[in-house]
Amino acid sequence: MDILYAPWRDSYVCSTKNDHDLLEKNCVFCRLLAFEGDKADENFILKKTEHALVLLNLYPYNGGHILIIPHEHKANLEDLNLLARLELMELVTASIVIVKKVLGAQGINAGLNLGRAAGAGIPSHLHFHVVPRWSGDTSFITTIGNTKNISVDLKRIYKDLKPSFDALLLQL
Repeated sequence: MDILYAPWRDSYVCSTKNDHDLLEKNCVFCRLLAFEGDKADENFILKKTEHALVLLNLYPYNGGHILIIPHEHKANLEDLNLLARLELMELVTASIVIVKKVLGAQGINAGLNLGRAAGAGIPSHLHFHVVPRWSGDTSFITTIGNTKNISVDLKRIYKDLKPSFDALLLQL
């Protein structure tokens, strides 16, 4: 294995700059949480509960890619109270069941990325991903062309999923 010694990157890797306040003011998730019922459809909001929001990802890895977002702007799971964490896990579980049933997903990727180093696109507001998967949902174009095909209509997926989320009753 070749090793590249790059000490000039030390300040970047070890930086502890806290831009939490700036990110909270401009957080796309916090803005979505402010929408009420009349904006739910145009923002693909599937369910709003006491502690969380469930919505379709506007930039999905696959069609039906769901995000589950706590109401509180927190970067770390341990910073949420117990009820919020329980509700998040119940919504992740329910989302998996619904996506399998309604979309016929053959598999699911589910999880969260905590921190920019772990791949979080919005590291200051934690969120879970539920990504439906099908055999053959990737192709040569992903590898060769560095392009991912998403060949589903978000509006149709939303319309298909929404009744199941409307009927969802959480029992914590």
